[in-house]
Amino acid sequence: MRKLKLFANDSFHQEVPEVPLNLDEYSMEDPVQRVTYLYRVVSNSGNFESINQGLKMLLAAGLKKIGADLAIVSRPLSTQVYDVVASAGADEEFFVGKHLSLNGTLCEEVITKNATCSHGKVQDKDVHSLSMAYNNTRVGAYLGTVVRSRNAGNSVMSFISSRSREQDYSTEDVAFIELLAEGVACMTDQQLAQAQRKLTDQAMFALGSVKTLDEYLEQARLPEVFGVPARVVEVLQRRIGHAPLSIGHVAEELNLSKRTLQRRLQQMDVSFADLRDQVRFHHSIDYLIKQHLSIDSISASLDFSDRTSFTNAFKRWTGLSPSTFRKLFRDYV
Repeated sequence: MRKLKLFANDSFHQEVPEVPLNLDEYSMEDPVQRVTYLYRVVSNSGNFESINQGLKMLLAAGLKKIGADLAIVSRPLSTQVYDVVASAGADEEFFVGKHLSLNGTLCEEVITKNATCSHGKVQDKDVHSLSMAYNNTRVGAYLGTVVRSRNAGNSVMSFISSRSREQDYSTEDVAFIELLAEGVACMTDQQLAQAQRKLTDQAMFALGSVKTLDEYLEQARLPEVFGVPARVVEVLQRRIGHAPLSIGHVAEELNLSKRTLQRRLQQMDVSFADLRDQVRFHHSIDYLIKQHLSIDSISASLDFSDRTSFTNAFKRWTGLSPSTFRKLFRDYV
């Protein structure tokens, strides 16, 4: 493909639309609103500043639902020491990375039994300390369950109330907390998988086998041309996704014959195929990374005869298949 002068494209930097995630707008007593909130937090985790922000939002929903004072996700580092992964309700005391001594407590019971533990009145439970070794935080009621992460190992999610409950936790409370634990595990696994992908990508970039996304965007900028070539680019842009991109159709829209258009482009040392390739390449990255269209949809929008033709063209432009390109760069936009 002939190299052409390019200009910048700002369409890749639009802001992601905000999704309403204010917990105050959701009733945790309504099953539909509970699940809706949980789904929106997990599905939008990639838009948060950090995974901890998403985890805190899940824990806050649990606190609101069961009326607890403190929520902690902790991971066992040894038989006696646990590491705080996330917390809500007492941030000043339980920061991420804080080590806790939980030997003999209900948290250990959750991990040991690999099951949910529910106690509305902890004083009725045979534990060695009613403060649960949480910085001497008094524990009157406890609800904990296992967070089963495929990549990070099991951890325990605990909801603690300083006072005992009149009634034990309901089956609905337990079911919701277990669902929250699945959300925490999902977000944790997503973070680890994304980190691993980026490490792999960085290694590939370092070896020079793959360019950075910015380099591909630069390569795919629209051609900066004038006269007839510029009019051709305008028509191609207008027809993308709506009409055929053949030279005959473009010439007809320009009120020229096919032969006349070819001759005028040749006089400026530009070929129609090169212009169309560059316009297609430009839009293909937008469709793949930003709009997440299917390969078949992109092939049709760019007026390729079939999926294979588009795949072959994209490999010629980038050295990568469209699906591989999307996997590499979907977390960067």
